[in-house]
Amino acid sequence: MNIVYFVIGGNTVIHMQVGFSIRTFLAQAAAGDTFYVVTDTPTVYASLPQVTVVPITADQIKAWRGRHDFFWRVKIMVLQHIAQMSPEKAMMYLDGDTYLYGHLDELKAILQSGQGLMHKDEGCPGDMKEKSLSMWQTVNGKTYGGITIGREHHMWNAGVVAIPGGLTVAATDLALAVCDGMLDDGAEPVTVEQYSLSIALKACTKQMVEADRWIGHYWHNKYYWSRYIAQFFVRSYRQGDTVEQDIERIRHTDLQGVKRRVLVKRTLAKLIGKLY
Repeated sequence: MNIVYFVIGGNTVIHMQVGFSIRTFLAQAAAGDTFYVVTDTPTVYASLPQVTVVPITADQIKAWRGRHDFFWRVKIMVLQHIAQMSPEKAMMYLDGDTYLYGHLDELKAILQSGQGLMHKDEGCPGDMKEKSLSMWQTVNGKTYGGITIGREHHMWNAGVVAIPGGLTVAATDLALAVCDGMLDDGAEPVTVEQYSLSIALKACTKQMVEADRWIGHYWHNKYYWSRYIAQFFVRSYRQGDTVEQDIERIRHTDLQGVKRRVLVKRTLAKLIGKLY
């Protein structure tokens, strides 16, 4: 499997999140799994095992934003780029604020069966509010990449995007065509790339599966997870741990239990009106 991350900029917190996410997957990775990190800070990831760094420049990012200068179009371009590099292997894209707590072999089996994964089914954008609803009202009933948009096309959270081997090029090409078509029609761009990937995976795979049974995505809860991850790396630094020792520590950590503790802290913060 190819496991893909896209990270740019110098924000240390984001780099720690990505580094932690990679380690959770390395704890279960097989020898044939390859991690691709597409980044403008290649030295940060160069020493990690099984990681292939794909440097990206500001000019390339600008080009990948496209004629409508939509930043998140770059995510689709990253996926397309890796798919073209290794078209026969299954591909899983991950946002940096993710971690593996389930069994990676189960995810691989789902992909081998021809099913696709995204993090969570969020429903039809026609039932949403504000910008997502505005996007839906613009594109509903129109055809992009040969697909006519209807209520059966749900929005899936794109913190995880996993495509079976042999289908990665077709799915990413279709997602790009849908994305550009929607942008050409003036769709509200806030979630266009996410919706485009959702539509493409629905069209190209046998079935869509929610990945949140195996992969945590804390986009709505970054404060507590960022503190936990910072403490993880501070401990490693103080003890002089290697990457291999970090990975071994993760193997013996109940990340589902960490998730439960974090949710308790978040609930306390809501109840008492301040960060816990």
